[in-house]
Amino acid sequence: MTSLRSRIMRAAGGTIVLCWAIALGALGAYFAQSQSSIADNELRTMAIKILMAIPQKEDWSWRDVRPRLQLRADAQGNEEQLAFQVWIDKSSLAVRTPGAPGTPLRADFAEGFASTVVDGQRWRVVSVSDRAGRIYVQVGNLHSAIDAELRHNALVALGVATVVLMLVGAFMWCVVHKALKPVADLEAALHRRRRLDLTPLPAQALPTELRPLVGAFNHVLQQLDEAVEGERRFIGDAAHELRTPLAALQAQAQVAVRASTPAEKDAALGKLLAVAERSTRLSEQLLDLARLNADAHAPRRSAAELNELAVHVSREFDMQAHQQRRRLVLALQPCTIECDVDEVGILLRNLVDNALRYTAPGGSVRVACGPCDTAAGPRACLEVADDGPGVPASEREAIFQRFHRVAGSTVRGSGIGLSLVAGIAQLHGAAIETGPGLEGRGFSVRVLFPPAGPA
Repeated sequence: MTSLRSRIMRAAGGTIVLCWAIALGALGAYFAQSQSSIADNELRTMAIKILMAIPQKEDWSWRDVRPRLQLRADAQGNEEQLAFQVWIDKSSLAVRTPGAPGTPLRADFAEGFASTVVDGQRWRVVSVSDRAGRIYVQVGNLHSAIDAELRHNALVALGVATVVLMLVGAFMWCVVHKALKPVADLEAALHRRRRLDLTPLPAQALPTELRPLVGAFNHVLQQLDEAVEGERRFIGDAAHELRTPLAALQAQAQVAVRASTPAEKDAALGKLLAVAERSTRLSEQLLDLARLNADAHAPRRSAAELNELAVHVSREFDMQAHQQRRRLVLALQPCTIECDVDEVGILLRNLVDNALRYTAPGGSVRVACGPCDTAAGPRACLEVADDGPGVPASEREAIFQRFHRVAGSTVRGSGIGLSLVAGIAQLHGAAIETGPGLEGRGFSVRVLFPPAGPA
């Protein structure tokens, strides 16, 4: 995975290379179209000036063959590539530059420009004549000289464009480096943090575009901090809850060991067994809670028949209800929900176990399910109701918190079961309603599941 700096610099570098290529193409097209016209204009201007510099005579039947003037030795240059000829009546070469061909640069003496080959060399030639049509001036330049000048000018322009684009690239690198410095400082600060330091990240110095991202990250850090703090409280509460039954187990075991009669020993062992059952139930709930937290982000959902699941879970409590002299009643209608079967099973077990605990001997617990209509639309309803002492209205929201117990209750519980119910319902998008139980007495919990979608 590449860094943001690398991406920006690659994009900037690609843009510079593209601009350089465009500049190269534009320069090439410009010089290809304009260089010949510039050279032609120079040739035509020179030819006209030479023609106008020739004095008018009545008799042009002369040929000046006198020796030409010579340059000083220190002023001698390279061979001149620009040449001109003055022809009289298209037949007599009156004047020509040194190195110019002895034959006409343009044999047809037509007015205007032409590209010709003379003595194996390509020339760009312009031919002009006087009004009488007797004097012809032809000025030419080698194509090789024109091409060389074109290449030179193109290279100079390309070099200037390259230097400018390199300066632009260096400037952009400095700008990107300065713009991303707050990000680099933030990264360094994160590396220097201690383990589990979840304090929010500073966002004041960051670019405006990155502040929402850091704000969202700080929100996640806050949630994580709250979750870690909640787990710390849970571990402390769980340790406290486990310490109590373990101390009771030890005390009852000591009583059983010191008992002097079989009756006293049996009574101590009975209490020891009850404490062991409570400890076992607490351990199961803690394991269910750990499993629920571990699977919270990886749900395994499938369509399930809620009535069949209720029958299966209720059968697990038949023996317990019979021994405690409670009656377990089922009122089930077929309904399908999309759920994690294991999690909904945990939810049902905790509701039924909680209802049986708070129901007096001879009382009843009813498990019902089926489709129902609510203000939010059709739902699949699961209800567990009892005819026990009930829960005050002021306590009905608090009982779904971990380790909360109703004040004044004589039933020993762990305070985890209903918090598991609330967590599982939330993961399944289900709503929880509480109310009175059977025959206007007791307590009921109703869970409203979204109906299963079409297969």
